[in-house]
Amino acid sequence: MRKYTILIAAVAAFGGLLFGFDTAVIAGTLPSLRAFFRLDDTTIGLVVAAAAIGSIPGALLSGRLSDRYGRKKIMLLTAILFIIAGAGSGIATSITELVIYRVIGGMAIGLASALAPVYISEVSTPAYRGRLGMLQQLAIVVGILCSFISNYLIGVPHWHLMLGAAVIPAVVFFLLLMLVPESPRWLLMQHRVEEAKAIMTRLYDTYEIPTTSQRPATTLKEVFASRYRKVVIIGIVFASIAHLTGINIIFYYAPLIFEKTKMGGTELFQTMLTGIANLIFTIMAFWLIDRVGRKKLLLAGSIFMSACMLVVAWLFYTNHLGNYFVLIAVFLYIGGFACTWGAVLWVYIAEMFPDSIRGSATAVAAFGNWTMNAVISFTFPVLLAKLGPAPTFLLYALFNAGMVWFVSRYIFETKGVPLEKVEELYHTI
Repeated sequence: MRKYTILIAAVAAFGGLLFGFDTAVIAGTLPSLRAFFRLDDTTIGLVVAAAAIGSIPGALLSGRLSDRYGRKKIMLLTAILFIIAGAGSGIATSITELVIYRVIGGMAIGLASALAPVYISEVSTPAYRGRLGMLQQLAIVVGILCSFISNYLIGVPHWHLMLGAAVIPAVVFFLLLMLVPESPRWLLMQHRVEEAKAIMTRLYDTYEIPTTSQRPATTLKEVFASRYRKVVIIGIVFASIAHLTGINIIFYYAPLIFEKTKMGGTELFQTMLTGIANLIFTIMAFWLIDRVGRKKLLLAGSIFMSACMLVVAWLFYTNHLGNYFVLIAVFLYIGGFACTWGAVLWVYIAEMFPDSIRGSATAVAAFGNWTMNAVISFTFPVLLAKLGPAPTFLLYALFNAGMVWFVSRYIFETKGVPLEKVEELYHTI
């Protein structure tokens, strides 16, 4: 694997850093926003969910746009939207303005979430595709941690600065994108063979992408053709139920969770620690994903996260909150997610589809992911207020347990399989 290939994959994954930063930065602003705008639980849910709501059309459009105009051009558009969203959120003077700019940021997140994994999978070799694909998740995790650190350093009263800080990495992302080439697979599907070959000679030592000339699918009818329908539906469900693990209720609402406990330290500091734990376990996953395989990691993660959520529910139910057990259980849960579902999610949905539908099918799967994200983000504060912490976390424990059946029945292993041969695995599901 050449350093140049790793470099351009890392640049594409940089959109994940903004993805993570923009989705998680809101956590530290919630106490200030609640007081400043006098928000109730429903409006808090809307502010948090706004990014996920914007991600829905962003993800859905990413496939068609990138298939028509190329992966690189749409990634540049993504960077511009991130800049607009960060600057607008930083100067918002009303809750309406803030929601609008968070929706714009969400559109960028939706585009980035689908585009980066596709681009990375299309420039990678089979032996390293899992680890290079994980650069996206690593960048997301780093972005989450950066937002938590930024929030902690800036401090609670300055929510404008917390949100506006996203402009800096967005500008860096735009400048770095100028250095990356177009995806050679996309060029081949556009019959631009010589351009594709020129790029491939810079990317690979010996491995070469077949010079296919198959036109990419551009309509939902083509994506859901009988030949692909089952695997596309599996991809949508898989990407959607990833949010039923409950990971975003931890990252988006960590300060609201920790303020209900009786531990020492500020909620922002405890939230920052969860980001550090997430990064440590994500780095560990680099060693696991191309050795253990995707399916085994998903099964282990579902079982482990279900157990962690049960522990958290029990601690709240018995009111054992005057110690660090809640924080430890949350750390273990985050570690379980980072090593399994977090590591596999974006890698898998970018490699489970054949060339002809990869861009559009990945976009449709990401659409499902962000639709569920919006639902979870909006409903969690309401559930927390109406049901209480213990029943809410018990519910998510049951969701994680149910995922064991889905993974066992419908997920097929893609470790080490060339993208051209993935379709041969469909008979196993």
